[in-house]
Amino acid sequence: MAIDFRIRKHSIRATTIVEILLDGVTIGVIYPKEEQGIKLVSAHMSDQSVVFDDGSSHWPPIPAVLVDFDPSPYIIEDDSITKLKPE
Repeated sequence: MAIDFRIRKHSIRATTIVEILLDGVTIGVIYPKEEQGIKLVSAHMSDQSVVFDDGSSHWPPIPAVLVDFDPSPYIIEDDSITKLKPE
């Protein structure tokens, strides 16, 4: 599976976003926040798939956020994400 990125104008907001693509399919979006920072949005990640790395385990020792994606299909119901079994 290949992760790629595509820069686009947001369809509603007057801002630029970065789409995260897995094998050509959008699985997440990176938005700028109003303050300094970014917001990563994806139904294909969970609390267990996002890790803050303080940078002490690699060189240069720069902090990073590590994200793993699960490309399984999903539905949103009752204000929660339900992963479906792949066909």
